[in-house]
Amino acid sequence: MRRAITVFSLCVAGAAQADLFEPPKGCTAYMTVQSRSCIVKHHWTCEGDAPGEKWHGELNQDGLVFMGQVDYEAQWLDNFYLGNNKRETFVPPAADPQSLTQLIATGTDTYDFLLQTPEGQHRVRGQDSIIERGVTIDGEELLRTEYQIVITDAQGAITYASTGSEFVSETHRRFVGGYGDVTEPGTPFTFNQRPVEFIYPGESGFLDNKPKYDCDVINARFSDPEPTPLPTIGEQP
Repeated sequence: MRRAITVFSLCVAGAAQADLFEPPKGCTAYMTVQSRSCIVKHHWTCEGDAPGEKWHGELNQDGLVFMGQVDYEAQWLDNFYLGNNKRETFVPPAADPQSLTQLIATGTDTYDFLLQTPEGQHRVRGQDSIIERGVTIDGEELLRTEYQIVITDAQGAITYASTGSEFVSETHRRFVGGYGDVTEPGTPFTFNQRPVEFIYPGESGFLDNKPKYDCDVINARFSDPEPTPLPTIGEQP
């Protein structure tokens, strides 16, 4: 837990001070993903983490807004939301752990686990199903899934509900963004964080902190007196 907080603090400082993202000491960045809705995502691994554990950070025009850690099976471990200074951590063991291995092999994976949040323990339940294989985006071969997810608080009230599609990289064993509808809480809305570019070390744009796609649309939306709500930042499982 202490290491996660250290990584988080260093990432916030690094992202705020530079045009290029700098992973924390002892960590190595391996991929940048430019996404729709004016989001850029950087992916890295760190020495001392368990095999298969990996991190990613999401930035909009104002800087770092989300940071998360997952394991080899894409199980959520740590989520940091900078907008409200909120942290969520996985509470083991899971009643039904997330399994990327099962999803890839059988086409379907269900999950049911707890997150510790500032408001208490929240229950996360859902399902991912592969609906298309061999999808290619910017030369990257991906799987496309359909998902449904519901998060409830300790009293059973729904704090988040969403359905949609996400893209999965078998190579990197992780979800890399998608699109869908958030139905609860509040007014339902649609979001789109499809990946557009996959950028690797040595390529132009690697670790660039400036998002490229739909930023003019986002600016126009915020200038509207009654803007359409934007999605909660962060990957679905």
